Amino acid sequence: MIRLIAAIDRKRGLAKAGVMPWNIPEDEAFFTEQTKAFGGNVLSGGVTFRNTYKNGPLAKRQNFVLTRNPAPIEGVVVVNDLKKFLTEFKDELWVAGGSIVFDEVMTAGYADELYLTHIEADFGCDQFFPTYKDEFKLAEQSEEHEQNGFHFTYARYLKKA
Repeated sequence: MIRLIAAIDRKRGLAKAGVMPWNIPEDEAFFTEQTKAFGGNVLSGGVTFRNTYKNGPLAKRQNFVLTRNPAPIEGVVVVNDLKKFLTEFKDELWVAGGSIVFDEVMTAGYADELYLTHIEADFGCDQFFPTYKDEFKLAEQSEEHEQNGFHFTYARYLKKA
């Protein structure tokens, strides 16, 4: 099972200038809780690893970093061939960004579920989550939450049959 997890704004925005332009600790805790569940394996791209994780692996999870650079990274498994990795990986996997990784996983048809935090705002992002509503259906959605002036909901989508 391959699950994608992201927080997105009204326009599916993920990041601006390489960083998330919001601060929602509750959503960060949700991300941590979810990615530790279902096997605790997390794949992210090199930019997400450097900018969001500050060049350090996520604690208490097996970290995989997709990059063209074959050099080892302490505390993570370096992945240079996404398709080969996804074909051979047989455990539960979370894909945690960024936009290029999300797009490649979805375009190749490997995504089974989406866990999206919908933030009711437009941040003028320059990186976006791929379109998904034609291929995925809403399975469940939380009530609205609010923190630091941001209104958001958690939603889980399943791949359509």
